[in-house]
Amino acid sequence: MELGFILKKLISMWLMPLPFCCLVIIFGLVVSYWRAHIGRTIAFTGVAFLMLFSWQPFANSVLYPLEHQYPSFDIAQPVDAVVVLGNCHQVSDDIPPMAQLCGTGLYRLMEGYRIWQANPEAEFLLSGYAGDQSKTYAEISANIALTLGVPEEKIRLFPNAQDTQEEAELTAPFLKGKHFALVTSASHMQRSMNWFKQEGLKPIPAPAHFGAPKKTSNWKIETSALLKTERTWYELLGRLWQSLKG
Repeated sequence: MELGFILKKLISMWLMPLPFCCLVIIFGLVVSYWRAHIGRTIAFTGVAFLMLFSWQPFANSVLYPLEHQYPSFDIAQPVDAVVVLGNCHQVSDDIPPMAQLCGTGLYRLMEGYRIWQANPEAEFLLSGYAGDQSKTYAEISANIALTLGVPEEKIRLFPNAQDTQEEAELTAPFLKGKHFALVTSASHMQRSMNWFKQEGLKPIPAPAHFGAPKKTSNWKIETSALLKTERTWYELLGRLWQSLKG
């Protein structure tokens, strides 16, 4: 695994809402030893931001615009290939293959399968590296696809792709001149489309996972809201990184 990739993951981890707020709180507590008023203000600010990020109305309001930039895939639209981008997974002989994918990854795979069912002659491209697991994400996804009835000769794996940019680069030679559905999370779709377009491709967006409802009556402060804010934060950081590289 490249050093640059590891550094990117480490930096992005500490910039996520929860660790970032924790760092602010700790910094405030340290400062309070010398400047009590300023330190308490900084620590309080960290707590306030953490509560805001964990508040359902805020989390939904920032995530919803990212998720609704593209419509759902029109199943009547023919495609030559279906590209399902990778996500996280955990390999274990104690749980069934579908349970080894993260929830978001399973949404992606099932949306890809739905599109492939309407286009059974299309190729089914699956990507995703192993990380610290014994099998790659692409392999686990392929095993599930086989059990669902996708023929082995239709499945093409890209187990070395570590991020979206590499997924676009590695699949591009097989997608030139083809109509293909690009399946990923709704919030991740814009960035994914940009990477694939940079390879000279014309992907058809197929958003697969939505987390923020248009309207909500839930005004709670809870961890599920924090996860939504994290998803938004992660995507915005990814877009910033993409613009810097582009």
